[in-house]
Amino acid sequence: MTAQTPPQQPAEGPGGADYPHASVDIRGPYIPPVYGSDERFAYYLFEPASPKPASAPVVLFLHGFQANSPLLYGKWMEHLVRKGYTVAWVRWDQGLLATDRFVTQAQIGWLDALGRLLNKPEEGHVPPAVDEQGTLLTGMVGHSAGAWIGPALAGRAKLPGARFPAPQALVAVEPQRPLLPNLEPLELIDPTTVLTILIGDDDRLVCDQSARSLWSRTAHIADSNRDYLVARSDTYGSKPLIAGHVFPLTFPFVPDALDFYSTWKISTATFDCAFRGENCDVALGNGAVDQLDTGQWSDLTPVEAMLWVADPQSFTPSCATPAP
Repeated sequence: MTAQTPPQQPAEGPGGADYPHASVDIRGPYIPPVYGSDERFAYYLFEPASPKPASAPVVLFLHGFQANSPLLYGKWMEHLVRKGYTVAWVRWDQGLLATDRFVTQAQIGWLDALGRLLNKPEEGHVPPAVDEQGTLLTGMVGHSAGAWIGPALAGRAKLPGARFPAPQALVAVEPQRPLLPNLEPLELIDPTTVLTILIGDDDRLVCDQSARSLWSRTAHIADSNRDYLVARSDTYGSKPLIAGHVFPLTFPFVPDALDFYSTWKISTATFDCAFRGENCDVALGNGAVDQLDTGQWSDLTPVEAMLWVADPQSFTPSCATPAP
């Protein structure tokens, strides 16, 4: 019997290959002036091209701890950009000794990136999109510690004197609270924010403790505007799909169904919903078929679907039980 192969990228949809832009312009590295020429604080801008849009919402991409190269998430970011979003990859991590500065360092890079996009047209950037009231359309997506820093920044954006806009959308993939006690004002996150939280059922590094904490501390966001999802492993075929802590990375790994049908699909759908009013049934589907579908193995056996969890506090994922 021939071993079954996993599904390829779907032809269309938020995780699909129906890209309105054929290429990506990569600009940088840029360094916020406060850091002089210290390349440890560099950031990059990834902008849609072929064709270049008149404007695009801007998404801050926050990497995991010590995942300090944009190459590690390159295919995921490329997917978002070719779907019509400018992505700012900002390095916030300079090691454990700077734990208390992680959020501030991400904030400094994000402010500089937005300022560059807004104020340096001579560099040829895609202008940031705005809504009918002139508000910048921005979102944040993070993995691991970056998935906690994004909501922390969203809370900070509502503090007096904040110089960056509150994001309309947040995507937190396998969030992990930084080591020091977290005092960030998550309860200040705008209650209209579209929020999706995604964990991996085989993530035995961080599992779901921080994800459940994030869900609890964003209870002021209506459940109609937030969803909690679980990507699941499937070892049926020739190439096992393992939803461990590093599955969102797209290098040195080759993107697979866990990317196409979970991280790529859910992040794109979240931004589509917040900025365009599209794919809300995928981002906020409350267990809808299109939200949870993960494709089929080559013999048409369905891949283990994602789970939608109505009450994360009463849910126990596989990663929370001893490994067999």
